[in-house]
Amino acid sequence: MQAPLAALRFSSPDYEPLSRLTALEWKRTLSFCDRAQFTLPLALRCRHRLPDEVRAGTDRNLAGNAERWQRIRETYCRLAGPFERAGIEPVVLKGFSHCPGFIQNPRWRPQYDIDLLLPRDQLMRARDVAGSLGYEPLGASSGRVDHLPAMIRKTGWQWRGDLFDPEIPVSLELHFRLWDQPTEHFAPAGLDRFWERREGRILEGLSFTALHPVDALAYASLHFLRHLLRGDAKPFHLYELASLLHQSADGDLFWTNWRQWHDPSLRRLQAICFSLAQRWFDCRLPAAAREEIERLPPEVTRWLNLCAFSPLIAHVRPNKDELWLHWSLIDSLRGRCSMLRRRLLPATLPGPVDAVHLPDREITWRIGIRRKWRYGRYAASRLLHHLFALPEVALGAFRWFTGSTR
Repeated sequence: MQAPLAALRFSSPDYEPLSRLTALEWKRTLSFCDRAQFTLPLALRCRHRLPDEVRAGTDRNLAGNAERWQRIRETYCRLAGPFERAGIEPVVLKGFSHCPGFIQNPRWRPQYDIDLLLPRDQLMRARDVAGSLGYEPLGASSGRVDHLPAMIRKTGWQWRGDLFDPEIPVSLELHFRLWDQPTEHFAPAGLDRFWERREGRILEGLSFTALHPVDALAYASLHFLRHLLRGDAKPFHLYELASLLHQSADGDLFWTNWRQWHDPSLRRLQAICFSLAQRWFDCRLPAAAREEIERLPPEVTRWLNLCAFSPLIAHVRPNKDELWLHWSLIDSLRGRCSMLRRRLLPATLPGPVDAVHLPDREITWRIGIRRKWRYGRYAASRLLHHLFALPEVALGAFRWFTGSTR
């Protein structure tokens, strides 16, 4: 974990730890990079410092992801026409809308779904249009998301062990809000203004509507924070955020608008992510971002000083240190207790994990048995994850409530 993180720092990259990795350590490092979605950034920024075998593999990953971008582009074009004819005006969230602000080239960004934000009065119409194109819901909504159940097309594709397989079907998520207040028990103000500031964009000939870049930064921060508070932070999302911060450090107009447009409650939540981005990736910080970090409440600053790297460590050793950040962001005792109960005693089962793109007629009894076996194994692994994290939770609670730094 330390070697790729050191190499991916923006202001002070250190490639020496990569050169000291053994073959076995490289295997573990690449496994971590796949889980953290660091494989493509590592391939791009450290290509000539990788062993030949590793470089050949990451070159294949880059080629596969480049082909995947073309498939994503084609998928969006197939959706855009019917949506337009039905009077539906979606805003593209994340994905290729992050180019070129967060990342220069869409071929360098892993993307597995298309996320669209819609007004509530267009949501069901959009679902029906997607259904007419062969998309169907993957399971039922857990009630703790900002979108309808993910929609997929049953193309017959099956998992082949390659995260960069160009043929992985592109799923569709139809969002109806930008933040889930009932689950998180707090919310920033001003998110309703994002829709008013949306703007048309063109990327490599692809026309779409996206959030204004200032609001895209806020949503990217909220998206990372939501995953962080739910215990499944995606490190690549913070890497993208660090990249934008680093590149825009001297962008006076951007940050003037950021100050003026975003409510203090929204700037505060973004500042948590800005601080983590700087700590993980040593990116430059604009003055406005640094000032907002300095205004963070003492309890949040204490969490950052104690637990900033816990979400990364959780990828190799389970912990739930994010509980105490969440605790500090909730004002009511009832909300805090509800959050702890949900996180320590999950009441929902994982969704399907195997053969989800196979039509029912193609599911043989062998595939059915395999699917049940893989689901059981995955559900057991999640149960073990929660159980193994309990001692760390107890230790974290002791540190948090006693003020201990050990």
